[in-house]
Amino acid sequence: MTALQKQDAHFSQAVEAAGKLWVRGFEELRNSAVTVAFVAHTEIQSEGIAGKSGVFYRHFLPLRREAVTLLSEAYRRCFKLAVANPRESKPDPHKWTLEQLQPVVNLTFEWIRDWYILACDGENQWVRRAGSDPFAPGQTVSISIPTTAPPSDLPGSWRAPAWLFQISVAFFGIGLMKIKHVPQTDSEEKLGTAHTRLLLSGARRVFLWELRGVIETVRNEELAAAGPTSAQVTGGEPTGIPKKPKYWSKGIKGLTLRADLSQFKQGLTEKQELAFSLKYEYQVGPAELAARMGIDRKTAHEHIKAVDRKIGQLRSSEKRKANRARTKSDF
Repeated sequence: MTALQKQDAHFSQAVEAAGKLWVRGFEELRNSAVTVAFVAHTEIQSEGIAGKSGVFYRHFLPLRREAVTLLSEAYRRCFKLAVANPRESKPDPHKWTLEQLQPVVNLTFEWIRDWYILACDGENQWVRRAGSDPFAPGQTVSISIPTTAPPSDLPGSWRAPAWLFQISVAFFGIGLMKIKHVPQTDSEEKLGTAHTRLLLSGARRVFLWELRGVIETVRNEELAAAGPTSAQVTGGEPTGIPKKPKYWSKGIKGLTLRADLSQFKQGLTEKQELAFSLKYEYQVGPAELAARMGIDRKTAHEHIKAVDRKIGQLRSSEKRKANRARTKSDF
């Protein structure tokens, strides 16, 4: 075996080892999340309509943060390998790392969907109820567990509860809609398939936004730690002087519009509108957003918080108008 072949073998083994570490961490997360989903389902059933979504997200958000951390650690391991092995990851270590992570991201999307179903319904395609029995202190009961279960048509046929549907680009990934398209969220009714798909798409979108911001931080940390030699594998000049970052330009120059959300800009200041566009329309990370605005990340974060407040006020106003319109139509 030549030296080059040995290098390729060592690189493949390192990538495989990084994958195994992620799989083990993901299995631990998924197993613990099942218990959390059961607890959430029990609390949701005993809660009034107005409090059900609060219970749901109180249990889900810590799990989502844990999933983001797990994926960012996987990114860090692979990116370090890519930077250290430019021949295998050329021409762009970051792009190569994201390609390695794509199957992992897809599995996480499926996990989010399955957790939603389990927390709302108490069972999903993987976890089925075998039976139930009233609890009596000091008494033992036995329940027969079937060895087979009828095939499940979940998750394709699943319809989310109406109380789970909420509108907010920042928090739920769902933008404002025409009043007649907004479902009633104050009942035990189920959403239609279209609104259920929109709900799950929004959950994936928010997860990706959060993941993208963390990955950008990890990437910058690793490039800074690698020092001048990283220029050779990240598009730097041959002299070792790195090129300016892609977001060296100010404002939205050089960016691609990913979503037209101009309907939400009403009442925003000039800086708030720019912060809103960069984050939600052009979908850049926190560091890039601050750099393009020429401010520090803390100030950029304050602009985004102000934007989210105004959008929330707009949403509340629209909801009140919708309620008044429905009330009038009842007479």
